[in-house]
Amino acid sequence: MTATIEDDDSVEWRTRSGRLGGCYHQRCRRSGTLNIVSTPSERIFAQRDDQDEASGPLLAGPPRDRLTLADTAERVIAGTSLRAAVADFVDDLRWARDEADIVARIQQRPPNVDERTDAYLGALAEHIAATRNLPVPPWASEQERFLDRIWWPDRAGLWARAVVETPAAFRRRGIFRGAGALQRV
Repeated sequence: MTATIEDDDSVEWRTRSGRLGGCYHQRCRRSGTLNIVSTPSERIFAQRDDQDEASGPLLAGPPRDRLTLADTAERVIAGTSLRAAVADFVDDLRWARDEADIVARIQQRPPNVDERTDAYLGALAEHIAATRNLPVPPWASEQERFLDRIWWPDRAGLWARAVVETPAAFRRRGIFRGAGALQRV
């Protein structure tokens, strides 16, 4: 499916929805040059460059639903792996507008899933709060958010590295996963 959006006389926008997010092509009618604009930032700034400076400031897009730790637990219950659900939460956390938004994302108590998931989500909430000097949610300190047995990486060769790299909130709960567990490549 191809749609044409005409902004003004000089630019024609076309989108092909063959892949997630689509691929946007910008063709200048005057010069005939074709620019491929694929990321949201590129599309915004391409539109902005074509507008007159007197048209006003660039406004933020519409607000989006934020992903909370409670949503993350619900996704795990629905069958998403803990690693994937937490990675999506951490990615979405980068879009937090301010401290109040971060607190709102970690404040609601997630439903209980299983011993490891409950402890991991409690540690994650405490870690996020500690790294941003925010109050730790009360649910994160509940006894059921701590493990009875240590949770080591699957490979014994990674244990020493996990002891060194694991954030304090996770170590406190007996979770030794390493620093890479909270990052996306």
